[in-house]
Amino acid sequence: MKIESISEFLRQAGFSFTVYDMGRRMVRLTPQQFIQFEYGALAYPTPLQQHAWLGLLGWQEEAKSHHFIWFLRLPLDEVGKINPLARDELLRFLINQIGQRIVTSENNPTSAVALPYGFTPGKESMAIFHAKAAQRLEHPPSRFYQHARDYLAGQQGFEQWAFVGIQGLADIVARLREEDNEEILKQAIPELPAQPLGQLCRFLEHERISSGLATTLIKRVSNHTPSEISRDELVSIIRALAGCADSGIRQEFLRRVLSGPYAFDIEILAAISGRCWEDLKDNEISQLYLECLANNNQQQAGFKSLLMDLLAIPGMRETVMQGLRDPSRSEALAQAMGQFFKQLGV
Repeated sequence: MKIESISEFLRQAGFSFTVYDMGRRMVRLTPQQFIQFEYGALAYPTPLQQHAWLGLLGWQEEAKSHHFIWFLRLPLDEVGKINPLARDELLRFLINQIGQRIVTSENNPTSAVALPYGFTPGKESMAIFHAKAAQRLEHPPSRFYQHARDYLAGQQGFEQWAFVGIQGLADIVARLREEDNEEILKQAIPELPAQPLGQLCRFLEHERISSGLATTLIKRVSNHTPSEISRDELVSIIRALAGCADSGIRQEFLRRVLSGPYAFDIEILAAISGRCWEDLKDNEISQLYLECLANNNQQQAGFKSLLMDLLAIPGMRETVMQGLRDPSRSEALAQAMGQFFKQLGV
């Protein structure tokens, strides 16, 4: 029987697998989403730079210590669907060159073969992926886990953050619902120095966090005057809130940010559209965001870059275009929009 997809290839080889989006937020794709994407029936839900960035974890149920990890960067066509030539090239390689050799040892759980369209994630992405993979495979966390828990519990002094391994922090975030990790984190957040807080937030953005944890993060910046809050800390909090289960909490916070002193900062705006894009489907927030974007501190270059990225996300074009063409838009937004379409030759 002819094999026509990665999913079919792995199933026939006897593997279970999970696919994660690696581009914006590291979240699992449903099996149906991945299959539809593979067959070109579905645009990739979270494209980045016209590619689908994927992390694929595969294992055999009877021997989960033997597993493999692939990182794939697959090109997309003009409507965000998989490039069929790239798909077929990768599938031929898998069938002809790897076959049953895709399993590696427990001590080296990555493919030893250089895959077409492969990429190497950054250190932080690798840490949270391995934390998620270990949790998914029911493996114990890394040897850095307990030390990170002790640090967050205040046992070593919060100023001792430089000695905490980022893999341990990633393990805690991936296991928020185990032991009392979430409660430990909620107690630590008000006390953490800026750097370990930022690191934790960059991991939290990849998890579905509770409203209680989200409220704790928001209080971290709400208890200070605007002049006492750094731009970087605010970016970190926005990113961490991306996975909050209660969108109402996050959206109220975004409204405050977009009406605050950092509203025109391109890094703040990039964090919102890059991580919390679904909240921009709310017409009020979308209009407020576009007005801020039109006045951003990187001017037209910033407007074009973030707007192009936003329009590439499936389901966002209609809301964004509605906001751009709103008769009540400001003159600044009208001018930025006109220049944007002129640059595109529209």
